[in-house]
Amino acid sequence: WCATFDTVAVLIQVGYEPLPPMYKKPNFFLFSGGYYYPNIFKYMCHLTEKNNSKLVLYRGLAPRLGGVFITNTVRSEVLAALPVCVSQCPPKQVAFEIGRQCTATALAVVASHPLLVVTNRMIVSLIGGEDKYSTVLSAISTIFSEEGVMGFYAGIFPHLLGEVCSKAVEVLIQEIIEMVELNKKLGLPDNGKSTVLPVSAIHGFLSYPLQLTTTIMTVNNCGLAVSDLPAIQGTQAGWTACIKALWSSGNIKRGSNLMFSRKAAPQSWHTPPAVVASDSCAMPVIAKRGIEALENIEALEALDDICVDGSCSITQVADVADVALATLEDVAEVAQGVTEAVIEEVAEVAVE
Repeated sequence: WCATFDTVAVLIQVGYEPLPPMYKKPNFFLFSGGYYYPNIFKYMCHLTEKNNSKLVLYRGLAPRLGGVFITNTVRSEVLAALPVCVSQCPPKQVAFEIGRQCTATALAVVASHPLLVVTNRMIVSLIGGEDKYSTVLSAISTIFSEEGVMGFYAGIFPHLLGEVCSKAVEVLIQEIIEMVELNKKLGLPDNGKSTVLPVSAIHGFLSYPLQLTTTIMTVNNCGLAVSDLPAIQGTQAGWTACIKALWSSGNIKRGSNLMFSRKAAPQSWHTPPAVVASDSCAMPVIAKRGIEALENIEALEALDDICVDGSCSITQVADVADVALATLEDVAEVAQGVTEAVIEEVAEVAVE
């Protein structure tokens, strides 16, 4: 099950939202009304129905497991090889332990990052249905032939920075807890070098912005349809430009909340590339043109009532009818490729 959550998390992180957001009124669970994307379970159902297989949720499982194995193996081997601090000075002990843990983490990230790139590209290939990343061997062959060895280390800098800095903070907090015997004072069980306090949650909270940046940078400019998504436009220049763009757009935490409905940003419709027309926010355009069409139809009806008395010409009626027809044709053209559910929802809002 963890693998299925990871697959959906990667797709959401790159901004792939195949299901349209639905309007929800303010309630106890949603503190503010607005448009919300469906939760992760509806997302999974959509992926399985689209690809006619539940195995699609396990895309990239083999390289992901390989990356986890390499990470744990390298970390344990490096920690076993590095010496332990023998100083009795607590600050030196803390600094030495932080150095040991950060060194082991850095080497583990460098060793496992190529498999992370393979995993992410195999997952995002579901967006455009590309075959060159459908298997592990084909993905490795494609990356090596198109980008060389450096292609396996796309996004390595934010990944390395996030993991090392978060590990340093995590170890620092862990050492402080052990030094002041916080577990004992709080009446919590003492497990030696571990604590039941949520220190790992702090690691995840601190590293998530860089984790999101890493995911985007591993799939940027790789010839897949994911590069055309509006959500990652402006992030191709580099990882610093990527994190700035995410921060300025308010998407720095995108994908961090999977269990509940995610609120859609105003006029931000992350639709698949096949649905994106000249304007990335098609629904507001449909609503605007639909309202114009309704106004023209009402004007046409008013003219028809007046023409009963013979006070207007047929030419005037024909002109208004042509405008109304052209507006309706524009609505149909903009709405092409958008699901029926979205059109019905926009129609209801336009009528109201």
